Amino acid sequence: MTRISNVDLSTNDIGRDAWGRPKVIRDNSIFHGMFTFNVPVTTWEESINGSIQSTFTNATSVNGKLRLIAGATPADVTRLRTFRNPRYEPNRGYLYSTSMFLPSPTADGKRRFGYFTAESGAFFELDSVGLYAVIRTTISAITSEDRYLIDTTGIDLSKGQLYDIQMQWRGVGNYKFFIGLNLVKEVLYAGTRDELTMFNPANPLAFECQNVTANVELFCGCVDVTSEGGEKNGKTYGSVGVSTESGSVAITGFNQPVMAVRSKILFGTLINTRDTLALLATAYADQKSVFRIWSTRDFTAITDNDQPWVDYGDGALEYVEYDNPNVATPITFDTAKAQLIFTTRVNIDTAYSTSALFEGRADIILNTGDMFIFTMHRETGAGENAGVTFEFAEEI
Repeated sequence: MTRISNVDLSTNDIGRDAWGRPKVIRDNSIFHGMFTFNVPVTTWEESINGSIQSTFTNATSVNGKLRLIAGATPADVTRLRTFRNPRYEPNRGYLYSTSMFLPSPTADGKRRFGYFTAESGAFFELDSVGLYAVIRTTISAITSEDRYLIDTTGIDLSKGQLYDIQMQWRGVGNYKFFIGLNLVKEVLYAGTRDELTMFNPANPLAFECQNVTANVELFCGCVDVTSEGGEKNGKTYGSVGVSTESGSVAITGFNQPVMAVRSKILFGTLINTRDTLALLATAYADQKSVFRIWSTRDFTAITDNDQPWVDYGDGALEYVEYDNPNVATPITFDTAKAQLIFTTRVNIDTAYSTSALFEGRADIILNTGDMFIFTMHRETGAGENAGVTFEFAEEI
């Protein structure tokens, strides 16, 4: 009888736990996107030469693929990025995966795709010379890139190819770049640097086309970011609410902004990429009322008047309560500049709570540049005392 020896699937000494049991992982998709019918406006933001567009101009869906063009004028740059900033989960692998078509690969322009901002990230970049693996970071306010020319002999970049970027991060870990599931560049960082490889591991998925002398374009089938062995955890609970002694403020009229919460564009002097998961919103009043939640990326929807915004926690978020502290002219709300996303009735002297989690089927995220406005009003528009509490979890 032939004896079968144990098979060790571990590739390093830490592939087993402290008791010698083999470790296994299961991938968890943090974010993914497709372009079957359009470029979803709820997911993506287009900017042309740094100016955010209210409607998509250079990003379109063509036969189920994303098509992004640079613009007709030399120096035009079009960027498409997700509102979401998928965050690396410590001690896990991070895998970016996409499928790309890059017509006229030697055209005089630049095409970038990966996960990145102007300050940090990792991506592929194609220019008239060739295809590069790029890792970007900002240290002491100076942005720099490590760029590596990839040998693409035998690879037709104009045809649909699979592209992947895999990073260990941990702040000092290695990066791997793949085409067609084949490793084309490995960047070995561990034990070589005095600073982090990339200072910020929470970046949007992004595509960028730049016209040098040619209006270059790219096509994408789909895109995904996965945490290898990760879970939907690591978030920090927080809440804001009406902080008067009574827990309410006096309002009159329809759709009065009891409270507004927004995620800053900048965190100090750096780009804010911290997303916030909405958990629960609770409303109450001393009259039968209507409770509404609105969403907008136009911060002018709220006119501050005499009221200042207050930082929450370390300042990635800020909020304002209606007329608290008491001022001559409280905040006002232009409903035409926001989208109504939730409405319910609230009984007199009864709290109503709405969950934003939907049992794991969908998440509501307060992304960088998003603002939620929580309004209340008595059914008749007459005066009442009302309050709101918003609970959330920050991806710190």
